[in-house]
Amino acid sequence: MKLKLKVENYDIDLTFKPSFLSSLYLIRKPKEWSKIAGHLAFKLNFKQVNNALIVESESGLTIEALHRRVLLETGLYKGPYEYLIQDLPSKVKPQVEALAKTYKGVRLPYAPLDFKYILVAATLSKRVNYERVINWCRSIWEKTNGRLDLTIKLTKNELKEIGESYQIFQLQKTIKDFLTLSNHLHEKVKYLIGEPYVPPEEFILWLPPELARLTLIKGCWGIGPKTADSIILTTFKSTNIIPCDTHMKTVAIRLNLVDKAVMPEKRFCSRFVCDHKASSTFQIPLCPQAEKNLCLKVKLSYFKDLGGWIQTLIYLHGKNFCKLNKPLCWICPIKKECNWEEK
Repeated sequence: MKLKLKVENYDIDLTFKPSFLSSLYLIRKPKEWSKIAGHLAFKLNFKQVNNALIVESESGLTIEALHRRVLLETGLYKGPYEYLIQDLPSKVKPQVEALAKTYKGVRLPYAPLDFKYILVAATLSKRVNYERVINWCRSIWEKTNGRLDLTIKLTKNELKEIGESYQIFQLQKTIKDFLTLSNHLHEKVKYLIGEPYVPPEEFILWLPPELARLTLIKGCWGIGPKTADSIILTTFKSTNIIPCDTHMKTVAIRLNLVDKAVMPEKRFCSRFVCDHKASSTFQIPLCPQAEKNLCLKVKLSYFKDLGGWIQTLIYLHGKNFCKLNKPLCWICPIKKECNWEEK
C-alpha cells in the first residue's frame, strides 16, 4: 500500500533524528527512513520529496488506519508549530523565530504503541552521545525484539556484547522496577485509581501525563525527571513537556529564554507536581521549587504547547553550534539574536 501526503513546513530528518523514535528506524539516505523495530517493524517506509511524504507499507491496516498511524508517528497530527510563535512573549520571539528558521520543519513524533522501546532508549541516554544509544538499542532489539522480560534475562556476557558502559548494565535494574511498578505507586495515585492489574506500559499510558511522570520517577530506579519527560513527550500527546538537562539550561540562558534556574530534581519530582492546576486536580502538593519559580521546567512553562518543540530546537542548536564548553559563536546562524558572546 502506498500513500502520498502533502506536507507543509516539514522535514522528516529534523523531526526523527532528535526523537527517541529514531532508535526504531534506519535512515537509508537523507529523508528516507525504514522502521526496523517496534510496531509495524519492517512494514513502514517513509520518503520525503520536497513537500510530499511518500509512505509505503505492508501492514495489513486499512488505508484510513494507516493514514492515522502515519500522522501520529511523523508528528504531522499537529500543524506547523511556527504558526504559534506569535503567541509568545515579545522578548523571546526573535530568538525563537531564528531557531525555527534555522531548523525548519521540526515536529514531535507520537508513538504510544512503542512505549517499551522508548522506555529503553530514553533510559540508556543518560550522559552519553545519542548515536551510541542508537547502536545499543539496535543490538538490544536484535536480542529481545523489545521484550522487557527478555531484556532483564540477558546475561553479563550478552550485555558486554552490546557495550560496556554503565548505562547498559543499569538498564536491567530500571526495567525490573518498571515491571513491578504497582508496588511503588505514589500514595495519591493508589488512592485515585486503585491498584493496576494490567501491564505497566498500559497502566502508564492510561494515566494523565502528570501522574505518569510522578509514577515513573517514584517507581523506577534510574528514571529521573529528564528521562521521564522524554518518555512522556514521545508517547503522550503532551507537547508542553520539556525534558531538561544541563545543556538545555545553558542554551536557554544564553538565548535569554530564562534567567537563572535550578534543574528539576528527583527528590522533588517523585513527590510533587509542577503546576497549580495539576496540584488542585489530583490533590498532590505543588513542588516547592515550582512554588518559588526556581525550576527550569517551570520557568519555561510559558511556552505551553510549544515546549517540546522548543526543547527539540535547542537540542539541535546545542548539538550543532551552541556547545556546552566551546560554543561556535563565530559561525552561529542565530548570533544576531544572541548577546551571550558579549557577556
